[in-house]
Order: sequence, then C-alpha cells, then structure tokens
Amino acid sequence: MGAGDDVRAVLGDAWWEGMLKRSRELARVAAARCPGAVERLGALLQAWAVGFAAVRPDVLSPSLAVSRRGLQADEAAGFLAALDARVLHVDSAGFVVPQAFRPKTSGGRYALFSRNGSGVAVNLEYLIQMAAAAELLMDHGVAGADIRFEQGEFDAVVEESGVPVLAMEAKARIEGADGLLELLDALLRLGVDPQVAVKDNHRRKHAALLEMAARGPVVLWLVADGARWVFDVSVAAGALWLTPRTAAGALPMAPAPPFPHSSRTTI
Repeated sequence: MGAGDDVRAVLGDAWWEGMLKRSRELARVAAARCPGAVERLGALLQAWAVGFAAVRPDVLSPSLAVSRRGLQADEAAGFLAALDARVLHVDSAGFVVPQAFRPKTSGGRYALFSRNGSGVAVNLEYLIQMAAAAELLMDHGVAGADIRFEQGEFDAVVEESGVPVLAMEAKARIEGADGLLELLDALLRLGVDPQVAVKDNHRRKHAALLEMAARGPVVLWLVADGARWVFDVSVAAGALWLTPRTAAGALPMAPAPPFPHSSRTTI
C-alpha cells in the first residue's frame, strides 16, 4: 500500500473523507477570499524573478521555470493575504522578511527563488511555510511573539512561556515524495514501531515531537495547499500518540476530546 492507503487504514474512512471535503472547501474559500490569486501572485513572482536575476551574478536569465504542479489557489491566497496585511515584506528580488513573527536566530531573510540552470525556480515550500505561519497569527489569534519560524525540526513552533504547544510542518503537496501523507504515515508507523524504516528527517521530527509532548500537550499542524490537518500529540508508555481533530476552523492550543481512531492502530 502507499502512504495514503496506510494513513486511511489507521485513521479511518471518516477522517479521510473529511480531509477530502475540507480540501475542496479550502479551494473554494481561497477563490472567494482572493479572486485571481494565482494570476496575481504569478505576476509578482515574474517581477521578483527579474530582480533576483539582477542581484545574483550566477543567474543569467530571469526566466522562471514552470512547475509541473503550478501555483494553486489556497497557497497563493494565503501568501497574498499575509503580504497585504504586512505580516511579510518581499523586496524587489524576492527576499522575504517576516514582520510579525520570530525568524530563526541565524538570519531573518528568506529567498523565494533559487538558481535553476541559467534561470530561476520558485522555492515553493518557503512560500507555503510563510503563508502558514502568517495564518496562525491572522486567522487563529496566535501572538506573533510566540511563533518561532524554522525552529528545530519544524517549519514553525508556537511557544507559551517558553514551552512548545504547537509544531507546524508545511509541505508543497499532500501526496507524492516529501508530501504530507508520507510524513504522517511515517509518524504513525513510528508510534507503533520505533524501529520501522523511515526517512531520517521523519525520524528526527518524530523524536522532536516525542520530546515536546513529554513536557505537556502539543498540537501538530500539518499544512499544504488544500490541507490543514490538526492532531493532538501525547505520550503513553513511551510511545507517541496522534489523535486527529475533526472540527475545522479554530485552532486552539488546548487538547480536543478523543477521536475514536489513534496512531496506535496497527497498520
């Protein structure tokens, strides 16, 4: 079975069907929230690519590589909303500086582009990660000072009084290599058998979550275009448990009531 089949077998049909329904809803909400978001962000990226090529002597052309998946409405609307609210600042060369949450200590500027042959490619995960961190602040009421971007093994960690209460991981896609389903599948498997073969970065995230959850309740928030998956994370008998939330919308830090399926179900 693939990662999607494995996840569905563990979390059940109700979670799976709800996830698909929520994905469609997110696309509809994005289209209503920011009409023409894909076209508008695409035009901005083209302009920023010209600036990026101008400041990078190793980039010979501002030609922007076309991704096979292309931009999607949810991710584009989220990034534009953060830009319009001045949660993010993007300069003329596509370098992003967060204005309202805490960047990593080693630097506070992030490149939306990288060199691709003689031209330019979009660093799509940065775009999604920034939009998701901004969403915590703008849509869920998390204080910007509590949001630490690129903290440890995760794209963002929310802390309260220095204690982690939420770990966020954002991916460029739900399915496929390095997608959300692959990560979730690995975390579920490691909860059953810590010795199971998984990617090293998935194992490190599992270990980091285990350490966080040992200090108290933690929420895991998995994000991609069309995905906002929320799990309450806890430790029982030394093993990591992921309990999915079914309610959409608010993302409170406090644990939700137990869901009938857990990560301890055998795959």
